[in-house]
Amino acid sequence: MSPSSPSSSSPHRVNGTKPHTVDQISGNCSLAIKQTFLNPGMVFATLDRDGKYRALGFAMETVFQTIIVTHISHSDAPAHWETSWKKPDSMVSQATEKNSTNQVPAQSGQSVESVTLICEVDVSPDMANNHHLLHGGCTAFLVDMCSSLSVVALTMMRRSIKSPSPAVQNHPAQFDMLSQSMNVVYHSPSQVGDRLRIVSTTMPMRELVSNVCVQTEIWSTTQHRLVASGVQNMMKMSSGSRL
Repeated sequence: MSPSSPSSSSPHRVNGTKPHTVDQISGNCSLAIKQTFLNPGMVFATLDRDGKYRALGFAMETVFQTIIVTHISHSDAPAHWETSWKKPDSMVSQATEKNSTNQVPAQSGQSVESVTLICEVDVSPDMANNHHLLHGGCTAFLVDMCSSLSVVALTMMRRSIKSPSPAVQNHPAQFDMLSQSMNVVYHSPSQVGDRLRIVSTTMPMRELVSNVCVQTEIWSTTQHRLVASGVQNMMKMSSGSRL
């Protein structure tokens, strides 16, 4: 992944529809952070040859540009931090209802334990195989990118606690994580035209660790069933590494 740049100020439109707005993103994170995720593609923007930041790379200008973020929430670490991981709600509706209210963002002195980020996208023909079903490779791509978005959100929230300035909150953190392993389980097919809801939850861990693990579930809201689930382990890029 390339370092992130400031998100685009222009409204994010999907297939010519009306712009996606901050009011359409639920959850208890700050408005500044929600603003950053209005255009998910620009979170991983790349500097092109013309000196402009664009969403470049595999499927970034096609599939990823059609994704919208609908929910970002965090849970705070308790006073006595436990290393045990609490399994998140398996049902998307429960996860959304639990964190749907705009509560007060984490304040100074608190620690963000985990983040839940929900994306939505419609299955288009260029995401499908020759049977007009969501391609397995595209499914893995969605797990990879949406789980990465949740890690960016987690990093931004933790950084905003240490430095609550709006200028810090609405600038995406440099994404210095690399995929270490990713396991995807395919549960059911999804047809072209289906609406997908992708729920990514970071597993609670201490802030200073160099690894992060994210659980992602892809649900078809059209078919009312689980399409795929995955777990991605990510590690911090060492300062001296060169890809």
